[in-house]
Amino acid sequence: MAALCYFLGVLSLHFHGGHREIGGTKLLLRSGDGSVFLDFGKSFDVEGRYFEEPWNRPFHIPSLLSIGALPDIPGLYRTDSGPPPVNGVVVSHAHVDHVGCVALLAPGVPVYIGADTRNLVDIRAESGQSQWYNEDDHVDWRPFRTGDRPLIEGTDFRLQPVHVDHSAPASYGFIVEGGGKRIGYTGDLRVHGRHSWMTEEFVKALAARPLDVLVCEGTRVHPQDSDPDDELRSQMERVYRERMSEQAPEAVRVDCQREEDVERELTKVIGQAEGLVLVEVSPLDLDRMYTVWRAATQCGRTLVIPAKQAYMMQEGARRTQIKDLVPVEGTVLLMSQRKKAKNRLGPGEAQDTEVESFYKWEQEVIAQWRAAGSTVLWGLDGRAELRENRRKYVVCAPAVVYILPELCYRAEPCTIDFILSKSEPFNEEMMFSFDKLLNWLALYGCRRYYQIHVSGHASPDDLRRIIEAANPSALVPVHTKYPEMFRDWHDNVLVPPDGGGPLVVKGGRRGRWWA
Repeated sequence: MAALCYFLGVLSLHFHGGHREIGGTKLLLRSGDGSVFLDFGKSFDVEGRYFEEPWNRPFHIPSLLSIGALPDIPGLYRTDSGPPPVNGVVVSHAHVDHVGCVALLAPGVPVYIGADTRNLVDIRAESGQSQWYNEDDHVDWRPFRTGDRPLIEGTDFRLQPVHVDHSAPASYGFIVEGGGKRIGYTGDLRVHGRHSWMTEEFVKALAARPLDVLVCEGTRVHPQDSDPDDELRSQMERVYRERMSEQAPEAVRVDCQREEDVERELTKVIGQAEGLVLVEVSPLDLDRMYTVWRAATQCGRTLVIPAKQAYMMQEGARRTQIKDLVPVEGTVLLMSQRKKAKNRLGPGEAQDTEVESFYKWEQEVIAQWRAAGSTVLWGLDGRAELRENRRKYVVCAPAVVYILPELCYRAEPCTIDFILSKSEPFNEEMMFSFDKLLNWLALYGCRRYYQIHVSGHASPDDLRRIIEAANPSALVPVHTKYPEMFRDWHDNVLVPPDGGGPLVVKGGRRGRWWA
């Protein structure tokens, strides 16, 4: 991707990702004294055009450079030599589209990150598979918390991080002062979640003193009469119906405006469910996990949690200050089905003989659940328990499609009630993966499923209020496909040219800024 940049007096802002795309955010602030990236995330849009997980992955950093998925800046990466060309990277939160490329940076690049954001990145990595693109032992982490005012080493940039509410906990917005300017960066945020007060504190900090520029996310900003994601979704639903005929499960969308609406509607649907309830959530949305647990408890059902999510909850409670996490007590741990290696089979043991766990982190989770007196389900007996006592449980998982095959192994599929409680697929690749889920639901006889969700991102009305409160001299949209729509909310919106090249901006702190 060509760098798109604004010159703000002695400061310049370069876009290396996040322009007309959701995610992939990489914004480079430069001054005469140095430079710092605001986020350094993975671009699903760019990488998805050339690569496909897990079959056709990029081979190494040069693969990503060649397609424009990374800034082509010599010395920036761990494959380079010489002094790093930037003074640091600031990370807003733990979603991959904001932190996913940090592990590729050169060892000498300091990474300023929230203390609990860093903990979440660690916990996620510990329960995942190590690959060249997520090995971060060399990274120079510089943790902070709200109230800290770190100075970016080697520059005059002073960072003011303030917590915000988002679908990933431990998220931050920032105010950066340097080069005689004051710049706000929202990261990703919302004001309708369980911790909306955090976002309000960030907005208050933005408005405390004159703001030269606000870099503002706009994930949910789109024309009222034309949303490409909705159009794609509708097209794919028609394709599924034609392919699957009347077997295709029908989506029932339930309108929710706030997290408490999600809890109320989940409680209603779970309370009426006849079968085993499966709720799909995003892996880092621990607030939604908490909401599902509250709804299940109100309906007299027990929450069942797959091992990776359980590890995230267990370690989150132990290593972070994150509030409202699902307790271990009274929940059920679900271990994935695992075959015993062929060379470990005993005399007379079948080829599909199972073992409880493979990995150290799994064994730690099992020990924690058993120490709390909570149930651990694994193997065929565990799946049989879920099938035979299906009205007793709610399974909450990031990927239900991996659980459904196990529930019908050596048995007839049981009755399923499925709830999608996360953002719907937003590109072709994700839509085709969703096709597999619909086929499994149809096999279980599920004729309709519910979509009960609120976004992790602020609504257009809330964004407008935030912009009005911040009252910046200039507004720069990011993390949106429709930056020009911000012009309805501010008289000086700076939108870089799609073809690349610099957009030169002139003007004083509170004066008129123009291209």
